[in-house]
Amino acid sequence: MTHPTHPAKLIVVHGSMFAGKTEYLIARLRQAAVEGRHVKAFKHAIDNRYDPTHLVTHTQDRFDAVPVSGAAALLEQAVGADVVAIDEGQFFRHELIPVVQTLLNRGVEVIVAGISNDAWGRPFEPLPQLIEMADEVVTKQSPCRVCGAPSPYTQRLSPVDTLHMVGGLDDYEPRCAAHFTPLPGPPERR
Repeated sequence: MTHPTHPAKLIVVHGSMFAGKTEYLIARLRQAAVEGRHVKAFKHAIDNRYDPTHLVTHTQDRFDAVPVSGAAALLEQAVGADVVAIDEGQFFRHELIPVVQTLLNRGVEVIVAGISNDAWGRPFEPLPQLIEMADEVVTKQSPCRVCGAPSPYTQRLSPVDTLHMVGGLDDYEPRCAAHFTPLPGPPERR
């Protein structure tokens, strides 16, 4: 089901944590709903920081979301949607790429939000590949907590236990390149 006046396209919203990516995602979803489009939002099931069934900004704004355990589950749950939003796209890994392509082939507008760089300073997969596919790219950077400069990085403050270290204000802070310190020894397996 596609909306006749809105062609399929991919919008990627990326940047550091606390930059307003989820806020932007929610605003796009609300606007699409006002336009009469059928919207569905998704989040990875591991992201239960604030609420397991809502997209939640750091300022506590909320939007209904379906938690899924992986990218393949998105296809089943997205049937009938004109607009599909996926928060924290990095949690879905490379499996997200063919799912996004399938949704686009169905005529769906897809909006993916995610973190640009991981805690080791490397591009956070699959965001670089999604950016290459995107019709529109939105970069959101909050000020560095040390100097106030734009912050493309997110500094991990708490101990590392897995690659996908879900966390909030006590675990991360935005940093510019000059004040970012990559974590030592990136994990062998991503």
